[in-house]
Amino acid sequence: MFLKEHISFKIFLTFLIGVSILLVTSCSTYEPFSSDSGSNSGEQVLSNALNIPAFIQDPQRIRSIELFRERPGIQPVIVLNSNETLTLRFDELASETRMFRVGITHHNFDWSESNVIETIYLRGFNEDLITGGTPSIISDPDFFSYQYQFPNRDFGVRVSGNYMLHISDYNTNQLLFSVPFIVHEDRGSLSAGYDEVFVRSNFPNHKIWSAYRFPDFVGIPQSDIIPVFVQNQFWGRKVVPSEIDVSEPGVVRYNLTRDQSFFGRYEFRPLLLHDLYSISRDVLEVFPDERPPRVRLQFDVVDLDINPRLLRSHRFGEPLADRGARYVMVEFNLQRPGFIDSDAEVYVVGPFNNWQVRKTHQMEYKPDTDSFNINELVKQGRYDYKYVVVEDGVVNDLALDAFFADSRQFYQVLMYYHDRQLGIDRILQFVNFSSR
Repeated sequence: MFLKEHISFKIFLTFLIGVSILLVTSCSTYEPFSSDSGSNSGEQVLSNALNIPAFIQDPQRIRSIELFRERPGIQPVIVLNSNETLTLRFDELASETRMFRVGITHHNFDWSESNVIETIYLRGFNEDLITGGTPSIISDPDFFSYQYQFPNRDFGVRVSGNYMLHISDYNTNQLLFSVPFIVHEDRGSLSAGYDEVFVRSNFPNHKIWSAYRFPDFVGIPQSDIIPVFVQNQFWGRKVVPSEIDVSEPGVVRYNLTRDQSFFGRYEFRPLLLHDLYSISRDVLEVFPDERPPRVRLQFDVVDLDINPRLLRSHRFGEPLADRGARYVMVEFNLQRPGFIDSDAEVYVVGPFNNWQVRKTHQMEYKPDTDSFNINELVKQGRYDYKYVVVEDGVVNDLALDAFFADSRQFYQVLMYYHDRQLGIDRILQFVNFSSR
């Protein structure tokens, strides 16, 4: 526990009361991120999940999570020891404000937790507090919005690498959710791009390549550097390229093989909920008198959308950040295609549920309409979403795409350096680029 000088007297009293409650009721300790946490929660472990495990532990309580640099939609990546900061936003469905604990854990290139003590990677205190939620104006449901910025004067990191930000309940120490972020050192010079190739499909794949001029302290790049390529910020789908070229002194080049290449027409469907009373082509009906209001979407039909929408991406979500925003119950409807059985595991995923393929997001088959249906509580805003099928623990996220338009893909390339002295994977360089 700690007390920071800038905490107000009122927060100080709350802090002391909370400490007393903890001492009397329990001796619970902070449980950091665990790569096998999916199995502990009763959820099936997916071999190719879109995100990394341990995202939202309490989805009925926590909603609309955003973590970004500068403005919403920008990936949570900052340079070590710079003035760059990250902003966390989230809502708690509750009728009164609460306090939350903030913790950080360091992770290896594969997102397994680093076996290093906190003093190696943490600067300042070992945890921070989030207080002072902003209440919503409109109820049904009631919620409070919270915002937190870091690194700050009292809480930051000392080394680069993969990190998880953990938010826990202040009183019970229950872990509520975890979100990943990246800290890199901006060392060396990195360029990256892609070539279009065709692999068992009429649609192109993107074969990513990179060229990295590494700093002098890197002795043997073949063993010291671990390159990682990611599509659309889906960290659970990272790829380590197999092809390496060190023929040029001071430069190492990495290339994906054809079999490792990313599908170049990866599609998303738009969900535009910024104005509930403006009926769009995707909305069938609006029921404003229900609590919460309900929005029934048009039936999505696979391979029948002849007007691909080349709108800007909302795949990271843009929930409205004002007190007048409200939550609505969105009814998703997918007409069952002939090649999908009625008992298939079909899920809807998007930034509103942090792209989690979990049982709570599995759709129900409706025989009367021969369709899959689910209701999801979503805050007003703009989002992208997808339908996916799970079979034998594997996610098929291409089977139910409505079309394969030439949409923009976003790629992240990271150069990890295995620091044997510290026993951690540092990130020397990072680059983000799009396919067009």
